[in-house]
Amino acid sequence: MTHAEAARKFATARNPNDGKPLQNNTRLHKRGNDYAVRLHSTDVVTIHANGTYTLNTGGWYSRTTKERINEYSPARAYQLRGKWYIGVAVPFFDGIRVDAHGREIVTRSQQTLFAA
Repeated sequence: MTHAEAARKFATARNPNDGKPLQNNTRLHKRGNDYAVRLHSTDVVTIHANGTYTLNTGGWYSRTTKERINEYSPARAYQLRGKWYIGVAVPFFDGIRVDAHGREIVTRSQQTLFAA
């Protein structure tokens, strides 16, 4: 889902404070200029206005979390020997940022620097 698609879909929400239902236990919410795909209480995909995406499990490495990430972002998350990856063997971590093609643009070490 692109930022423009999210904006169009969110515009049809009956009550924007409750978000726009997408799937079972999944809603689209507006976060400033960005949109978040929220599964239960976790923003699993944040769609940024600049065309990038932030991915997050909230600690829930479930099949449904992975499905929502794969459906609403350009990244392709998969599991191998109990560990999650995106793209071509890029280790997944909460807060990973990807571009419109699903390629990692902020590494774990860069994320640590930005958080400081």
